[in-house]
Amino acid sequence: MWASGSNTRAVRVRRLLREADADLLVVTEGQADLLPDGGHVVDAGTDWGYDTTTHPQRRKTLVWSRWPLTDVAALSAGAGAGRVVSAQAVTPIGPVRVLAVCIPWASAHVSTGRRDATSWSEHLECCDQIEKLAAQFDPRIPTVVAGDFNQRVPRRRQPIRVYDRLLAVMDRWTLHTSGEVEHGPLIDHIASDFECAAVRTWAGNDASGRLSDHAGVVCTLWAADRE
Repeated sequence: MWASGSNTRAVRVRRLLREADADLLVVTEGQADLLPDGGHVVDAGTDWGYDTTTHPQRRKTLVWSRWPLTDVAALSAGAGAGRVVSAQAVTPIGPVRVLAVCIPWASAHVSTGRRDATSWSEHLECCDQIEKLAAQFDPRIPTVVAGDFNQRVPRRRQPIRVYDRLLAVMDRWTLHTSGEVEHGPLIDHIASDFECAAVRTWAGNDASGRLSDHAGVVCTLWAADRE
């Protein structure tokens, strides 16, 4: 929710992200100064069709990794521009691909931004782009997909065709964050080729007030053939 490093809300968000002690973090609608010290950071770029000149540090999608990141590729055109980035983390179990997304919400570029879209059109185009990108992935490298999907799973009020399209795109992975979870139903999700040992969420508010307009989620993932 665009927390800035100079305000008290950002201090609380930064502390929460640090205390998660994650190996990989995906932050949407944030800034790099929210992320833990150290590690390796990539983002999806600065152009998602809205004027960012007054807030040049903002990013729709950021990835933080405990390990080096290689093979970074961000979408630079279409609805996924500035919103979708993939990279490979060089981990102790071998390369792990991270696909970080901030899929547009229903009204993206309808009455704001470029004002050239219809309801859900940007969302659906981004889903198409993610599907094409994923088709190029080396199946020998496990993938973690995380970020803002802008849909609840199972479906709530979104059109059936939009819901079905997202499920079709994500069908190649296991969606670990669907269904009834604490502080859910979520629109920020994690899917992967790994087994999920635990799902933990936190609310968009703490004792001091608002943290974000979304709940956060952490998954503990492991490779099924680990020793």
